[in-house]
Amino acid sequence: MDKTKIVAEAGLNHNGEFPKALEMIKVAKECGCDAIKFQYFDPDILCVNRNDFTNYNLLKKICPRPQWIPLLKKECDRARIEFACTVFCKYSAQDVAPYVKSFKVASPEVLDIPFLKELAAYKKTLVLSTGKATFDDLDRVFREVTDNVILLYCVSKYPAEVDDYSVGMVDRLRERYKVPIGISDHTRDIDFSIAAADKGVFMIEKHFKCDEDCVDAAVSLNPAQLAELTRAVRHIDRYK
Repeated sequence: MDKTKIVAEAGLNHNGEFPKALEMIKVAKECGCDAIKFQYFDPDILCVNRNDFTNYNLLKKICPRPQWIPLLKKECDRARIEFACTVFCKYSAQDVAPYVKSFKVASPEVLDIPFLKELAAYKKTLVLSTGKATFDDLDRVFREVTDNVILLYCVSKYPAEVDDYSVGMVDRLRERYKVPIGISDHTRDIDFSIAAADKGVFMIEKHFKCDEDCVDAAVSLNPAQLAELTRAVRHIDRYK
C-alpha cells in the first residue's frame, strides 16, 4: 500500500510563542499526520527579497527564533513525527539543514533558480509549491534542478475556493515532469484534499490551527477537521 504523506502546516500559527509551537507538534501527531512543517526566515531578508514590507512588523514579532530549530526537531523526534521546514534564503537553509530531510520552497521562491541550486547542493529533497508558476516557469526550473524534486500543486490565494483548484492538474503535472506530485491545499475545508488523495497524490500539505487567534486562521483546519482529513485519506490509501 502506498501511503499518502500528510503534512500538517503549522506555518506561523504559533504566533511566535514557543509553547504553542510545541503544542502544535503534539496535536499534529494526535491527528495522525506524518510530518509537521514550520516556516523559518529572517524578516529583514525575506521582505527585501520579496520587495514587500507590508507585514514586516507582524513577521518580526512572530517569526521562529534560531534557537527553536533544534528544540522543535527534538520534540518531533520524541513525538515520532517528521520535522519539516520552509526555508526562504540560503541562511535559513543553513540553519535547518542538519535537522530536516527536505527543504520546502514556497511558490514566490520557486522561480529563484540560483536559490534552488544552492538548496540542491545539500542533496536533500526539494518540495516545490507551484503557486502562480506557469508551465514555462516550471520547465525552466526542471532544466536547472533535476534530482529529488516533489511538486506541490497549489493556488496562491489565502483562502482559495475549491473551484480555484482542478484535480486534473495533478495528472498534467505528473505526466509533464515525471516526479512525485502532491498538493498544498489552501481551501477552507478538506474536500479538495480528499479528491486529490483519490488521484493518488504523493503528499497533502494542509494548514492547521489550535485556536482562532492565529495569523493564518482563515486558511487553516482545526484539530477535528485535520483528524477527519487524515482518517479519510487513510481510508483511500487502503484501496490503492
